[in-house]
Amino acid sequence: MGTQAQFRKKKPPAKYRYDSSLAPALDWDAQNPAREQGEARIAQLQAEIAAVRALKPPSPLAGEGGKAVAFVFGPENGALSDKLVYEGVRETHAKGYAHLYVIGFAIQPNARKLVEECEAAVGVPATYVQATPDLVMGDLLKNMRSSQIFSVCGLPEVALRKDGAPRYQVELLGLDVFDPVTMETTPLQGDDVPAWLLDTDYNNLAFHVCQEFFPRTSAWASLKRALRGAYEESVWDHLSGTVSAPFEAGKHGQIAVKGIDGRGNELLMVKQLEEVTT
Repeated sequence: MGTQAQFRKKKPPAKYRYDSSLAPALDWDAQNPAREQGEARIAQLQAEIAAVRALKPPSPLAGEGGKAVAFVFGPENGALSDKLVYEGVRETHAKGYAHLYVIGFAIQPNARKLVEECEAAVGVPATYVQATPDLVMGDLLKNMRSSQIFSVCGLPEVALRKDGAPRYQVELLGLDVFDPVTMETTPLQGDDVPAWLLDTDYNNLAFHVCQEFFPRTSAWASLKRALRGAYEESVWDHLSGTVSAPFEAGKHGQIAVKGIDGRGNELLMVKQLEEVTT
């Protein structure tokens, strides 16, 4: 029984005749009002979309001709280095991106200089975008549209003068602050800057605070009350001023000034002592 079933002749597969009338082809009725109304609505919708796109301003992150842009993000702990910026510039140029945005919590002076000279060097514009330290707080802070966690910022403007050889003196002239909401740049005078710090012998590695000033705030008020007149009033005026105390040149031959704006961004600039003005 099993052997006979094994060698039993198999039936050929069934064949069916193709009926072209059953093909899923749709023929539109040229006089169908519903079809004409639907096509008119689609055409109207396409025209409205095209009009909206024409009126929509170009994105500030879009390059010329709608080309893609590149982003470089700095480390969570530390400043953007010139090596990281250089690698970003090289890849941006190699892949034909229209713009390079360098984003970080802080940036080294040489890296900032490389960003500013990027367009002149390789033909690719670059912009440094300062990230607020609030980002590292995670969900501890409330996120709002007005938080301005990313912003374009300037550098402190300082004047370096000689105060009798071999002593020098630094004056904070001001600081430019960019408002991303109004898209306007507001120049702050030196006495309106919240805080600025001075390193009298910057070594390009670490910023060492030698002198610190708080022009706009009353940071020294509590200490002044606690000391109860132990120092003259001119001392406290100096600590809230824009002119540093005289200092001698260090072995590195350069200074660094760190300005802090109203959003807490730290803006660092370096000046050689040989650039001194009398």
